[in-house]
Amino acid sequence: MTRRDPATPTKRAILLGASNITLGLPWLIPAVEERLAGPVDITGAWGHGRSYGEPSSLLFRTLRGIVYSKVWKRLAERPALPTSALVTDVGNDIAFGESPDQIMEWVTTVFERLDAMDARTVVTGLPHARLSEQSATNFFIVRLLFFPEYPLRQPDILSKVAEVNGRVEELCEKFGNTFVPAQSEWYSLDPIHIRFRRQRTAWEEILRHWGEHRPEIDEDPHPLHRANPLRAMELYTMRPERYDIFAEKFITTQPCYTTRRGSPISMY
Repeated sequence: MTRRDPATPTKRAILLGASNITLGLPWLIPAVEERLAGPVDITGAWGHGRSYGEPSSLLFRTLRGIVYSKVWKRLAERPALPTSALVTDVGNDIAFGESPDQIMEWVTTVFERLDAMDARTVVTGLPHARLSEQSATNFFIVRLLFFPEYPLRQPDILSKVAEVNGRVEELCEKFGNTFVPAQSEWYSLDPIHIRFRRQRTAWEEILRHWGEHRPEIDEDPHPLHRANPLRAMELYTMRPERYDIFAEKFITTQPCYTTRRGSPISMY
C-alpha cells in the first residue's frame, strides 16, 4: 500500500457503520474530503457485518462492537477539532437477533458520545421501503447470502426494521441529529447495500446534511460515479487497529492510510 505523509487536519469526520461504509469507501472518502474541504482526520469503526454492541464475525475475522471499540478512547486522546459524524448500518443487529430495545440502547450511547464532542451528526435510516418491496423468494436469497446462520422471517424483520427506524428518527430529534431516510432507488435486488451505481449520489446526498455549503459539488448536475480502481484497492485493503482471526490477535498501526489530499484514516 502506498505510504504518504499526512497533512495537519483542521476538521474531523467520524464514520460508524458496517458493510455500507466498507463497500462505499472509494466514493465516501472523496465525498468527505470534498464536503469538509480536506485534509480531514477521518476516524471511525466499521467493517463487514459490524455490530453496534456485540463482537461480530465474518468468515474467520472478529471485530468488537462499535460501542466497545477503541475508537472512543483514541478520539478522547486527540486534540479537539470541528467534528462531523456519520452513523449508518444500524439495522445490522436486527438480523443478528438483537431486540429493538437493545439496539436503541447502543445507538443512544453512540449519540451521547458524539453529542459530548459537539459533533454534527447525520444518521441514515434503515431501508424499510426497499425491504418491503422484496418478494419472499428474494428475501430468502438475501438471507442465505448475508445472514445464513440466522433463521430470519420476513414479517418479523419488517416489523423490527419499522420499529427501529421510527425510534432512531425520534432519537435524532432529541439529540438534534439529522435523520436521512434511505431511498429505495439507492438499492437493487440487494435491499441492504447501496448499489455501486448509486454510491456517489447517495453519499453526497447524505453528507450534504453536515451543513458545509460547497457550491462546486452541491450544484454539479453530473456527479462522478466511477471510483479510481487503484485507490479503491488501497482503501479496501486497509486494516483496523485490532482484529482477531481464530484465536490470534492482529494489531495494525493507525492511521493505516493517508489519502492523496493528506487526510489520515484511522479505523478501529
